[in-house]
Amino acid sequence: MAIKKPKWYVVWTGHSPGLYSSWEKCKDQVDGFPGAKYKAYDTLTQAKAAMESGIPASLMRKTAAERLAEKKPRRGRGPVVPSVSVDAACNMTTGEMEYRGVDTATGTELFRMGPFSDSTNNIGEFLAVVHGLGMLARQESTIPVYTDSRTAMAWVKQRTAKTTIKRTRKNTDVFALMERAQEWLRANDYPNRVSKWETDKWGENPADFGRK
Repeated sequence: MAIKKPKWYVVWTGHSPGLYSSWEKCKDQVDGFPGAKYKAYDTLTQAKAAMESGIPASLMRKTAAERLAEKKPRRGRGPVVPSVSVDAACNMTTGEMEYRGVDTATGTELFRMGPFSDSTNNIGEFLAVVHGLGMLARQESTIPVYTDSRTAMAWVKQRTAKTTIKRTRKNTDVFALMERAQEWLRANDYPNRVSKWETDKWGENPADFGRK
């Protein structure tokens, strides 16, 4: 049986554009990145040449989601699109929390974190909003972020997570994330509007975990 030759991967648009020697490394750069542009090549020489030449015409055809994202945000009876919607879920019995963010228009998951122990839903909502703002800042995007938590919106506005939960051995990572989120908010001015998801008018938040 012939040995399959390894390929080289070029990432033009992704979390960290560059050349990658395996699909696993390439996948880390394009997963969850809207409009990622990448391609495999048989040799390093080909990959380097392609990287310098820019994105091939065959990859420039835009998806429906990308075309939607390029449109001017609209206002009306529904949420503004393009935008990011975030939500958190917390098991009140075990205290396990996780959060995620999705493309409001398509429901495509952009990020997911957790589960974390000894936490709360409010903490998850706060971390989700800041995670979304940080992601959009790296993408130089000014689109809004939606959350159905007024508490999270208040904490973000005050740049402080005013939780009453106590530190434990199990939630060290959660407190570390909160501290990082607060530091980011205090160090950065962001143009993105953080708005309330109007469940009564628009239906369930697209980022909802569906565990109610």
